[in-house]
Amino acid sequence: MFMFYSHTTRNKHGLELIITRMGKLFLQPFTIRSVACLCLAMCVATALTACSDDKSSKESKFLPVPEKNQADKKQEDDMLSRRVESVLNEGLSSKEGQQEAPRASKARPPNSGKEPMIMLDKTLKPLGEVVYHSDKLDYYECKGVVTPWFAELMVAEMNYFNELAELQFVDPKTCIVTFATEKSLTPGRISIQLFENAKQFDRCIRNEECPVFRTVNFVPNKKALYRSYFLSEISRKLVQHHCVTDTGKWHKDETCYTID
Repeated sequence: MFMFYSHTTRNKHGLELIITRMGKLFLQPFTIRSVACLCLAMCVATALTACSDDKSSKESKFLPVPEKNQADKKQEDDMLSRRVESVLNEGLSSKEGQQEAPRASKARPPNSGKEPMIMLDKTLKPLGEVVYHSDKLDYYECKGVVTPWFAELMVAEMNYFNELAELQFVDPKTCIVTFATEKSLTPGRISIQLFENAKQFDRCIRNEECPVFRTVNFVPNKKALYRSYFLSEISRKLVQHHCVTDTGKWHKDETCYTID
């Protein structure tokens, strides 16, 4: 019994020694690989940290462009509005008007007159004869329908916007009044179209070819009549809107339909 136990004990110690040695041999590659991986991870982390610091140092050299606050933006809008209002209300003779549009500022249009702006009959149609008719519009000559003082003011305003947009000036003689028929999307609306010359007038009205188009729509607002200007040129893909109130206040890039 003793001999069996002693042999078993020796065998047991020998087996543990073999397992221990094999374990050391077996774990050694893993230990080396673990150390290698740990060193590699530390190198990568160091490199990333260096790149991040370098990137941060580079980015810190460039300061962000400060955004304009509401006060600065409002001041710029007020200054621009002041320049245009001075042109529209002070006879195009102000210093601001001359700087913005030197050619248009030479005009001296009146701001009001004894006669109404447009002569209408009892049905609120232009008081004159129809010179051309389409399904959606009736056309009238401005002469006899648009009073002289208002025609002068309207042409001066349009030419001011023409100069800002680098468009040719319109001729007061080539002026037409349109009245929207029942087939139109806006029945009863009165507009005025202005052209550079008679050739352009015929091409646009009779042939319906308008590479350059300028019109004034009249928009009722709070018992007053606003003037909504529209300018376009197909070749330049130019479209501009301007609204002028009854007091001469100018709203850039807006139609009078959106003004409260």
